[in-house]
Amino acid sequence: MRQEIHSHLDTAELLHCALEASRTKDHDKAIELLKRCLLLEKQPATHLLLAAEYAQIKFFDRAIEEMQMSIEMAPTLWVAHFQLSQVYLVTQQIEKAKNIWQHLAITPNTPKYFQLFSNGLLAIIEEQTQSGLDLLRQGMQSNTENPALNSDIEQIIQVVTETAKEEKSVAKDSDAINKMLLSQYGAGQPI
Repeated sequence: MRQEIHSHLDTAELLHCALEASRTKDHDKAIELLKRCLLLEKQPATHLLLAAEYAQIKFFDRAIEEMQMSIEMAPTLWVAHFQLSQVYLVTQQIEKAKNIWQHLAITPNTPKYFQLFSNGLLAIIEEQTQSGLDLLRQGMQSNTENPALNSDIEQIIQVVTETAKEEKSVAKDSDAINKMLLSQYGAGQPI
């Protein structure tokens, strides 16, 4: 039924409606509209948006698949790489997340803030918590393009800092990052 309702909308209109549905946490509608967009025109950003919706409803395998498609289509869509690392972290695929962070950290074209975020997360995972937190803060200062990403990083900093104070255990820092990211997906916030 919805398919008929939206059959006369072009890609831009469908995308606009999908973003609005996502904003209001109407995930089924957003997914439906994004899939229709992809039928009309394959765009890496649309695959990434669909991946974000799948992550919100905890369809992590589909989120990974869509993010990988986005990266295949646009290898320099750095946010797709970074978000894929977050999904890998949430799904306990730590080595895959680390591989992405290492890739982002050493690739010359990668924006500086993604390099700093990646190096910071690598340091935290490798039990160098204070160094990692410093790098995350530097990344936030460097990032003037994506305020939502800075909010996500600020949440990571808060969780890791609180956990480090309470537990004095770096292993718990990784658990805290996982819990924070998983709660973000469950809360319907953008990744």
